[in-house]
Amino acid sequence: QLPPQFEIPDADGKPPLKTFSEDIYAIRSVNTGPRTFLSLGLLPMKDNDAVRPTNIITRPDHGVWKITNGKSMREYFQQAFPRFNFQEGGLISNQEWDRFAKAEGTRFPPCQYSPGLAVWDESGRSGVALVGDSIHAFSPDIGQGVNAGLMDVVCLDRALSGFDDVESSGKEVDSTANDKTKKQTTTLEANLERYQKQHAPEIAALIRLARFGAPYQYKQPHRADRVLRLVWTANVAMRLLLNKVSFGVIQPPCIILSQNEDLTFRQVMKRADRTTALLKTI
Repeated sequence: QLPPQFEIPDADGKPPLKTFSEDIYAIRSVNTGPRTFLSLGLLPMKDNDAVRPTNIITRPDHGVWKITNGKSMREYFQQAFPRFNFQEGGLISNQEWDRFAKAEGTRFPPCQYSPGLAVWDESGRSGVALVGDSIHAFSPDIGQGVNAGLMDVVCLDRALSGFDDVESSGKEVDSTANDKTKKQTTTLEANLERYQKQHAPEIAALIRLARFGAPYQYKQPHRADRVLRLVWTANVAMRLLLNKVSFGVIQPPCIILSQNEDLTFRQVMKRADRTTALLKTI
């Protein structure tokens, strides 16, 4: 953790850059090797007087995870970020270096989902439904974690109320068109089965989006990562260009489509798949 409103030293005697909590920062290390490159990531916060939690995102074989004591960790970061004062008594306390060195960190889950969303007993009068991370797990690359969880709750609420999912057919319809979602049977068994049947395809599309939407934004330095990031960037740029020259007939990349609040994840991936099929035929 860094102090609130810490300063980022500049080069050539220029004044340092003062940080503010509402700004996002990515500070790159001088190291560029596959197992030495680091990037300090700071996300926006509301409180400008609060400490700034700072993350590093690396592959598991990175050298930083082999360091287990605060002194060695401080020296490692001082070498990686020489402009900062990471010396003893500097920007970060020895206690914080010790805490960080002993922390095991966390791991992004592989993109995965549960094909089963609900179960019920033989009587059909009791059951269990899953929502949120219990049915879909993915890294925060596409920024859809909260949206996906809220979507689960809305779909479950509709199912338990005896209504079909608005987009259950996968067709692009007006989400406000209530006449397209007529009320059905209201037994618990039927409603949970409806939730399972209609919402599972949406979860599958969400995980496809998570896998292909923006998988290389963390600038991982492995050579394979660098090559694949270039390929992914070229693919995104080509789809954006084709979208412009075709006046919208050819759809933009799925990560751009996912920002359209009127589209479900199934609709996003269907549009992206149509572009993929078109490119394969050319």
